[in-house]
Amino acid sequence: MDLKIKLPENATDDIVYSLPYKFANDGEMVDGIFCADKEYIYIYADGKLEEQYKISDFSEFTCRRQIGSSMAQGIKENGDAVCFCAFTQDMFARFGEVMKLLEHYVRTGELITETDEDEPVCPSCGLPLEGGSECVYCKGKGSTILRLLKRIGPYKKYFITAVICTIASELVWVFMPYIDRIIIDDYVTPKLIDWGGFIAIVITIVSLLLVGGVMELLNMRNSFKTALSIGRDLRQEVFEKSQQLSMSSLSKRTAGELINRVSGDAAKLEEFITANGKDAIVKLLSLMIIGGLLFVMNWRLALMTIVPVPFVFLIVKKLFNVMALRYTAVWKYSKNHSENLHDILNGIAVVKSFGSEAREIAHYEGCSIKWAKACVRAEIMWYLTIPFSEFILTVGNFLVLYFGGSMILGNEMSLGELIQFTTYVAMLYEPIIWLIHIPRTLADTSVSAGKVFEILDMQSDVRDIEDPVEIDIKGDIEFDDVYFGYKAYVPVLKGISCKINKGEMIGIVGHSGVGKSTMINLILRLYDCTQGEIRIDGVPIKNIDQHSLRSQVGVVLQETFLFDGSILDNISYARQDAPFEEIIKAAKIANAHDFIVNLPDGYNTRVGNKGYQLSGGERQRIAIARALLHDPKIIILDEATASLDTQTEKQIQEALGRLTRGRTTIAIAHRLSTLSNADRLIVLDKGKLAEFGTHKELMKQGGVYYDLVMAQRETTKMKNAPLKTAQA
Repeated sequence: MDLKIKLPENATDDIVYSLPYKFANDGEMVDGIFCADKEYIYIYADGKLEEQYKISDFSEFTCRRQIGSSMAQGIKENGDAVCFCAFTQDMFARFGEVMKLLEHYVRTGELITETDEDEPVCPSCGLPLEGGSECVYCKGKGSTILRLLKRIGPYKKYFITAVICTIASELVWVFMPYIDRIIIDDYVTPKLIDWGGFIAIVITIVSLLLVGGVMELLNMRNSFKTALSIGRDLRQEVFEKSQQLSMSSLSKRTAGELINRVSGDAAKLEEFITANGKDAIVKLLSLMIIGGLLFVMNWRLALMTIVPVPFVFLIVKKLFNVMALRYTAVWKYSKNHSENLHDILNGIAVVKSFGSEAREIAHYEGCSIKWAKACVRAEIMWYLTIPFSEFILTVGNFLVLYFGGSMILGNEMSLGELIQFTTYVAMLYEPIIWLIHIPRTLADTSVSAGKVFEILDMQSDVRDIEDPVEIDIKGDIEFDDVYFGYKAYVPVLKGISCKINKGEMIGIVGHSGVGKSTMINLILRLYDCTQGEIRIDGVPIKNIDQHSLRSQVGVVLQETFLFDGSILDNISYARQDAPFEEIIKAAKIANAHDFIVNLPDGYNTRVGNKGYQLSGGERQRIAIARALLHDPKIIILDEATASLDTQTEKQIQEALGRLTRGRTTIAIAHRLSTLSNADRLIVLDKGKLAEFGTHKELMKQGGVYYDLVMAQRETTKMKNAPLKTAQA
């Protein structure tokens, strides 16, 4: 998002934010500019500096919406509010972003000057980056392709074999025009034929064709081995990288986009290496050899053949960047198509329940049409230009035929020599035409390669330190002045400090969006706090090996995810080597064994996509069995009994009681009654720790928790009232 769009006259380079506004504090319309540097905020009106404020004098910065306009203001430590300016609603997003960034700057000392709220653009050319980190227009395509070709290294044995076989095959065809010349000059033109020599020529041709065929077979075999191996490695590396990235890194990309990069883009690179990897070497070598032969045979005719070549390459060079942009658009619409398909198939139950099949079919059709149109635009641009380029090349051929024919009539060249020469000219033009077409392939491939390498080059923002600690967790957890925001300058949690003791059951309550799930995500270290520190058993969580941490934390969520396999597979996911007896024991403790054995295939029953062949309560009990088998030291329950009927909830609560016994437990629940057994409750309000204590203590305080309980009781009464009336 551009946060410096209008500067005052004589503005210095120190200005980091500069936005126009329309209304002064008295309501008069002005041509105003709001500016800020590292120390001060400047308010200009009609070209004059009206006010100047020191940023450090303020503790908060906010934007307030009003009727017809909005205003930006700062709040000082003593609570006094200062209105900086008022602006039209179309500037609200930008002023809101600046206010968040200024508040983040005051709190942390970090000055952020750019954000990615809008689609990022290239700083050089201003074109959209189309979901990537580098501009496909400004970045050199050669570096990306070279990086791809370097991956041939581990398979150079196959690649070199393919190159040698291709060269041998090409040499066979290079030798054939010489034989044609001999046949014409020695066996077609003369009246007397040496049949012994003719038979030798035939045997030579058959032998060369056999050798060429064998070489081509070996070439294809080794080419495919190389390409398939590299494609397999790329898919594996992209998948592994997606597993290593943090949640914040993954949340910037949809599942459909990642699937597209793992399968579609990797397949395109595989195809490129198969079709073009070795050909680049062979075609260039062929160009040099045949070009040399032509100049040896007749340098004047050879010069005529290359006259049109520079003009053709000039056209192709101009076309290259245009094609890169066109294929970037193709990639973008292909990605959108994959995302749409993935979302519709995953949400098919919702689609059908709302009867939205026709709408989704139309939406999918729209994505397909856009993708098809982008492909057509890319191909039309190419096929309107290339035939013209190839026609220019034929000018050289006409020149050779004209002057070569004149030389035959003047007895300066034999018919066989001219046929040999024109055949070599055709063979010379073949690699040139291949080189003309390669920019199209390179443009398409470089886009896919760039997208794959972008994933591989991504650095996770949650990384282990150089020598992480592996600890045997006891269960003490401490938050020390923790701040966190999915954007650092927009905190979700603000200054959280609390201590959770080993073996305690802690409930986290608060209105929606106050940061309850964020707290448990930080304990799992799916994200790193932006300020402050979390410690487990006195060890900073950032110093603990991530695998060591998560292997000792169990999670049961409201939306339980089961893999499309058997019940046995899903329970044993926590410990692949667990004996069957332990799996049964975990299922019994989770109140799952009885319903499992009544299924047609027992523990081998397949649960279907996401486990939808089972009820919500059954899925939840399998998840609890999975967590029990994991034998964690810390248990996290996120709305684990929400949306269940009373009988099922009772079974789940019994299972959870066994699961949490003797373990540090952190539970989030919408229904506060389910936290009645909690030792203490954390109450969050507006991202801050409002209250922390037992149920009785918090009810006596009459604060935020008391209001939540009263509001929920009132809601329960309202729900039950119609039922009682109906019964009466």
